[in-house]
Amino acid sequence: MKNLNACLASLNLGLPDDVRRLKEAGYYTEAIACIDTYLAEDWTKTQNQPVQPAGPLPENPTPRGVDAMRDALLAQREILRRLPLDYTVPEAQALELLQDLVRGFTPEEFRALDRAGAMDWRFVEGEKRYIRSFAETLLATHPELAARQIDPPQQYPSWERYEPEHEQMVRTGAVSADITLETSIGMSDEAFAAALAAAKQQGRSTVHVRVWLPLPAACPAQSNITLDSFTEPPTHIAPEDAAQRTAYWEADLAENRRFGAVYSYRTTARYADPLHMQADPVQPDFDTQEELPHLEFTPYLRALAAQLTQGLTDPVQKAKHIYDYVTLNTHYHYQPPYFVQENITDGCAHNRRGDCGIMASTFIVLCRLAGIPAQWQSGLVVRRAATTGPCSTSHPRAGCTPTARPVPPWPVPGMRRCACTTSAIWTPGAWWQTAPLRHPLTRRCTGSVPTPMITSRASARWTAWAFMAMRWIPGKNWSISRTYNQWNF
Repeated sequence: MKNLNACLASLNLGLPDDVRRLKEAGYYTEAIACIDTYLAEDWTKTQNQPVQPAGPLPENPTPRGVDAMRDALLAQREILRRLPLDYTVPEAQALELLQDLVRGFTPEEFRALDRAGAMDWRFVEGEKRYIRSFAETLLATHPELAARQIDPPQQYPSWERYEPEHEQMVRTGAVSADITLETSIGMSDEAFAAALAAAKQQGRSTVHVRVWLPLPAACPAQSNITLDSFTEPPTHIAPEDAAQRTAYWEADLAENRRFGAVYSYRTTARYADPLHMQADPVQPDFDTQEELPHLEFTPYLRALAAQLTQGLTDPVQKAKHIYDYVTLNTHYHYQPPYFVQENITDGCAHNRRGDCGIMASTFIVLCRLAGIPAQWQSGLVVRRAATTGPCSTSHPRAGCTPTARPVPPWPVPGMRRCACTTSAIWTPGAWWQTAPLRHPLTRRCTGSVPTPMITSRASARWTAWAFMAMRWIPGKNWSISRTYNQWNF
């Protein structure tokens, strides 16, 4: 069985001209049909034939085409299927929506924002359509529009409430929290019904499922881990030191059900100030390589990294220049799923916009180009409920914005969880988060907040794994939900 996630590494191969033109114009259905034709082609039947054969032809060395390009087409086919799901708002509807949200909003303002690139859009079946989160992006990034909201939401809580934890981190070097988490994963009822109907057409009465649910891994940032309960005994539980720890179930379902767990752990965030650390003048070579498709050393990123580090020898100063470039020049925008983006770092550098994960990835690839080991870090933040704000979205996604609720002693009406992302660079003997807590331009969603977060290399992957486990299930809609039952400092 082919690992379709591996196909993503071939995205940088590009597309045949006809598919590329259809994609750019937004004719996704026609582009998918064109890809299907390419994938079904037998090259031995379409190969060149001599007018007057002088004997048997040599065997075609690529009877089904180039394997890497087939992988690229398979990945692009799934991207094309998903792209129009996020770009759903026609221009007239977008203007009407903003006029309903913002007092006195005019068509001239709309055109000015559009020309400035403030609203993400694509062609869908030849029509210009905006991403469904475009209004949230505008209200989150344009204070003058937010001030004119007709029905403004409850004021987003100030991050000053985290100052006590921040001061404790500075004073003692760390802050910890004990967390109990209820989490589950399952198919939507609609997706299960479709899968069951397909199974019955094949003579089966059940749907065979394989399920991976992320679990916390033991590391310096996570300790006191207990697996308190499961909805049913897992087929396998990965050990605590697994790189991507999960509980695994395999089952035949006649009726839909979710697979879940309750677990507890202590999370610890340690204070670090990379600018006051002495970096090794000779950096190690791990985590300095390309990782396709998104950490690709493209010509533009190579030129950018060379310019940012010209004349510098200290790795920390190189990293600071790169960090300053990303935070000063990348404008915050809510993003479509990363899955549908062919190269998020090169795209960020070219377009100068992205969210916290895209900014972090761009920082990582530029550090690697400069010979500085850098890796992805993920973190969990528990905060009060908000319908708008730097981490809210109009359509929750697994691994990013499942709802969460506390129990006493916190007397608040609701909570939400956001998976914030940052990055880490290497200094002798340790990885350090790179976003300074008090940088004036650091957005709230960079993961540099003074709250307990997951920061270790091993455990950081489990949030992303929840999303990865859902990627290539054509026609099936899996969802993940989590509930915080405790958050005690």
